[in-house]
Amino acid sequence: MAPRPLELDHDTMQRMGRQVADTVAAHLASLRDQPAYATLDRSGARVLLQAAPPEHGAPFEDVLRAFSERIAPHHAREPHPRFLGYIPSCPTFPAVMGDWLATGFNFFAGVWSVAAAPNEVELTVLEWFRRWMMMPEGASGLLTSGGSAATVTAVVAARHAALRGNAADIGRLTAYCSDQAHSSFTKAAWIAGVPRENIRPVPTDAAFRMQPAALRAAVAADVRAGKLPFIVCSTAGATNTGAVDPLHEIADLAAELKLWLHTDAAYAGFGVLTERGRALLDGIGRSDTLTLDPHKWLYVPFECGCLLARDPAALAAAFSVHPEYLRDVQAGDAEVNFSDYGEQLTRYSRALKVWFSVTYFGTAAIAAEQDRAMSLAEEAEQVVRGAAGLEVLTRAQFGIVCFRVHPPGVDDPAALDALNDEVNRRVNRTGFVLMSSTRLHGALSLRLCIPGYRTTSDDVRAVLQLVRDTARDVQADGMGRQP
Repeated sequence: MAPRPLELDHDTMQRMGRQVADTVAAHLASLRDQPAYATLDRSGARVLLQAAPPEHGAPFEDVLRAFSERIAPHHAREPHPRFLGYIPSCPTFPAVMGDWLATGFNFFAGVWSVAAAPNEVELTVLEWFRRWMMMPEGASGLLTSGGSAATVTAVVAARHAALRGNAADIGRLTAYCSDQAHSSFTKAAWIAGVPRENIRPVPTDAAFRMQPAALRAAVAADVRAGKLPFIVCSTAGATNTGAVDPLHEIADLAAELKLWLHTDAAYAGFGVLTERGRALLDGIGRSDTLTLDPHKWLYVPFECGCLLARDPAALAAAFSVHPEYLRDVQAGDAEVNFSDYGEQLTRYSRALKVWFSVTYFGTAAIAAEQDRAMSLAEEAEQVVRGAAGLEVLTRAQFGIVCFRVHPPGVDDPAALDALNDEVNRRVNRTGFVLMSSTRLHGALSLRLCIPGYRTTSDDVRAVLQLVRDTARDVQADGMGRQP
């Protein structure tokens, strides 16, 4: 029988697979020789690809060549040793292979009966996470596309528990987070129907940690105004600074005030694998729900987030639905349909990439790289402290350090902001590094985030030297001077 037009024979698939594997391996092996950052504006990008789909196909070699020549060069390399902006993803190669296998086998991980073994892998990975995060036995959850999706899932479950079927109270719901919380919590509250004016940013202290007394006061004021406080989000590793809220104090308050306690540990949570990370994150296991991002500091590829819930039944209460066309795949007592725990019915097996990487390397190797990243950020802090014209704005924590260019005699806030903004722009334009900026107590800050396992001390020192050299050039051009 003649092959169908979309079906390929074994030898053809094998040849294509080897070409792709070689392309990826060559890319990863040569990262240090590539720019950390490259981009295009839309007009430049638009000419790279034809607008209309071809009616007749092309040889795979031509398609792959077009990818390598037109697409691959124009992006920021997140696994690069000098991608130090935002929170990078630096996946291991075994994790990439696990992701490829999950895609190649096309596991449908929404319901138990059609992917029992892949779903058992997910339950196993979730159990690893539960133990690492020191949550009680019985806690579990699901893997998601990322921390944003995990947080939406948590807020919807908290809303369901708070309303108890009385939808008329949704306009009274109020949610609380620190003024350093990730924007995904605010978006999650919007999606869950919380009025925008009912989301309360709680002030932080000098170390950018939520102030429990301010939280108590905000909740009390809302109760007096007839609002319905229902959730507080603590941050365990803030995106800006790596700061950790006082987790035990907030947990005590949440229990007293009957608030659902959600903790955003998307970035730093897996730091519990290290001794110092575990000490900084003490109390994380008291959360009702907890957001984690394996595609950050557990070194797996996008997309892979996680939501752990102290009581998974609370997720099922909010999301479980049983239409007639799924009557044949309802889970038994000891089984889990992950579609009952979140918004996705069709979902692929994200757990395989985690399982492959952790099983191949072991937790000791992963923890060692996390610990080294934290030490590199501490080294960067010391270099900044010892450099004339640079100023530390936050101490290094969880691989993040914030600083700025601050020449002697320049104290005008606007001039300093303009100087640092231009330094950041010019440094990134070189392609040697990608770093990011933020604002801390109103001041524009440069920010290095150093979680990747490829980054070395030489990289960090070279980046800081580039910042100093660039700052001199900017000042020579007349920018950033005292008005």
